[in-house]
Amino acid sequence: MRVRKASMVFSVVIIVLLLLIGFIVNNILKKGTKEVKVAKDFIEELYDSGIIENSYSIKKSVIKEETLNKLSNKDSIIKYSVIVGKYGVDIDKNFNILGFSNKNIDEHMVKSNLISEEDAIYLAKSYLSKITKDEFEFKEVKKGDNIESSFYNIIFYKYRNGYPYYKQEIKTVINKFTGKLEGYTNYPIENIKYSEEINIDEEEAIKILKDNFEGLKLEVTAMEDPILAYINISDKEMVLAYILNSNLKDKDGKEETCTSSVRADTGEVVNYNLESVAKK
Repeated sequence: MRVRKASMVFSVVIIVLLLLIGFIVNNILKKGTKEVKVAKDFIEELYDSGIIENSYSIKKSVIKEETLNKLSNKDSIIKYSVIVGKYGVDIDKNFNILGFSNKNIDEHMVKSNLISEEDAIYLAKSYLSKITKDEFEFKEVKKGDNIESSFYNIIFYKYRNGYPYYKQEIKTVINKFTGKLEGYTNYPIENIKYSEEINIDEEEAIKILKDNFEGLKLEVTAMEDPILAYINISDKEMVLAYILNSNLKDKDGKEETCTSSVRADTGEVVNYNLESVAKK
């Protein structure tokens, strides 16, 4: 009886261990394939919405190759890079989509029916409205070194509560001939403390900056209208500030351009990129 009882206990222990091992292995496999599923679902949604080129008749024949590449750089916000068909999808540690790009762009495509910048901007806006819930506004069409490029690089300001982030952009790449989205980048902004006090207006900000330059013996020859935007004052804190681009001349007649920020809450001048100031 004792032998039979011991055998039963041993069998139960073995069964429990096998179930436990199966559970652990299943979790590991799920964890290892979650980024692939996220990437595939994202690309499929883009195909279904007509955002990326869908000239293939059978969707499954396009989305058939998944190659996982866990990046070695621990400091990178990109945790996973997954290849789905001809598209590379970047994903962070929380499985948020950071962006994607066409890894197999044909630079020798038939160049006909070129779409205008205005149409490309309109298309980029319509695509972004389907991809992200973030607020955004058009910033610029960035000109590349290659004038004959087949793509428009269209940049958008990222917004919060009606104000743009000065350094946080959403980037899109629009094919000049198909009008389809060939690339997209949008990094999340997390764990930030915001100061949204506005105690000075534009005129006060301009006067503060001009007085500041005068104290540095610099003549303001031109100044663009300021924009009110979020700037970083530390890795974890942002404030609203007036961003101003100024053309300056020093006492020797040397001219240069400076981008400065005047905090909307305190009036403090920050973010110089002024060589002559650094030399003083």
